[in-house]
Amino acid sequence: MSTKDDYIAKMKSQLDSWSAEIDALEAKANDVREDAKVKYAEQLAALRVKREEGEQKLVEMREAGESAWEQVKAESEKAWAAFKDSVQAFQSHYKA
Repeated sequence: MSTKDDYIAKMKSQLDSWSAEIDALEAKANDVREDAKVKYAEQLAALRVKREEGEQKLVEMREAGESAWEQVKAESEKAWAAFKDSVQAFQSHYKA
């Protein structure tokens, strides 16, 4: 397996993990105070958008030729970092 394939597999695994975390956060939506539910739902929607962006980057990485691979990888790492930061911020804000 090439370094590119290893990297893509690692990012797919991480994306799957974050998707599961978002699903768990969605399941907890009923436990949020009534006055915070709208903001909670908005932030969950933003996380879903970021997850979609991550999935799109995964597709781009798979399709990238060797000449474009490093650039796509760098762009993807920025997207992954932003998504990770968003999930962590969301979790810490709504921590019970």
